[in-house]
Amino acid sequence: MITIKQEACIGCLTCVAVCPFTVLAVVDGMPRQNPQKNCLNCMHCAAACPQKAILCDGAEAIVDLPLPKSPENFTDALESHLMTRRSYRHFKKQPIPEKILSHAFGLSDWAPSAKNQHPAKWIVMKNKDRIDEIMALILAYCKETSVAPEIVSEYAIGNNVVMGTAPTLILAYASSKSINPTVDTALALFTIELILQAQGIGTCWAGYLTRMCNVVPALIDMLHLPEDHQIYSALMVGYPENEEYLHIPERFKKADVTWL
Repeated sequence: MITIKQEACIGCLTCVAVCPFTVLAVVDGMPRQNPQKNCLNCMHCAAACPQKAILCDGAEAIVDLPLPKSPENFTDALESHLMTRRSYRHFKKQPIPEKILSHAFGLSDWAPSAKNQHPAKWIVMKNKDRIDEIMALILAYCKETSVAPEIVSEYAIGNNVVMGTAPTLILAYASSKSINPTVDTALALFTIELILQAQGIGTCWAGYLTRMCNVVPALIDMLHLPEDHQIYSALMVGYPENEEYLHIPERFKKADVTWL
C-alpha cells in the first residue's frame, strides 16, 4: 500500500500525475491512495516525487543512490554494445562467479513487466554432471521420438546445438497464469544478457533447450517446477573460447516498418 509522509509532502501532485492507473487521488489538495484501486507498486510516484515522500507498505520506496547522469556519448556507446552483441557457443571451462550472476539477476528486476508482475524465476545450472545428464535425456528423447533429429546428427559430429560447451545454463520459468510470461521472461533475460556481455561474458539464447525442457518427461521431472509453471527462455553462459569478432556484421533483413 502506498502512503505519503505528510511532513515531507509539499502537495506538488507530481505523484498523482504519473500514476498510470489513477491509484493516487487528490484529497483536500494532497495525494492519497484510492482504496478502491489496485496498486501495481510500479513506483512511478516515488520516482517522480521531489521530496522522497512516498512509502510502500511502510518502507522507503526509492533506492538510496543518486540518480546517475548519462555519460557523454552514451547513445553511441549503447548502440555499439547492442550491435556488437554476439551469440557465443564455445566457452572455456572457467566458471562464472556467482557474485556476477547474482548482480545481473538483481538488475533484471528493472526490466519492463506487464502490470509490474515480474513473474520470471530462475534456475542456474553449473554442475557439469547435471548438465551432461540433461543433454543425455534430450538425446534419448530425440532418438526415440525422431523429434529434432538434427540435434542427434550434429551431436554425433561434435556440435552440441542445444547448449554448446557452456559451463553454465540459465533457465527462466514463470507461471503460465501470469499476464505475459513469454515477453516478461524474455525481457528480463535480455537484460541479464546485456549486463553479462558488457563484462566480457558470452551468452547465447538456447531455443532447443527451452523447447526440450517443456516436452521431455524425464527432464520435466528433474526440474520440479511448481504447478502451472513452465520454462520460457534459456541462456548459455560462459567466457568465450576461440570466438573473437573483429567487425560488426551487416544486417540484410532491415526493419520492416509501417507508418500510419
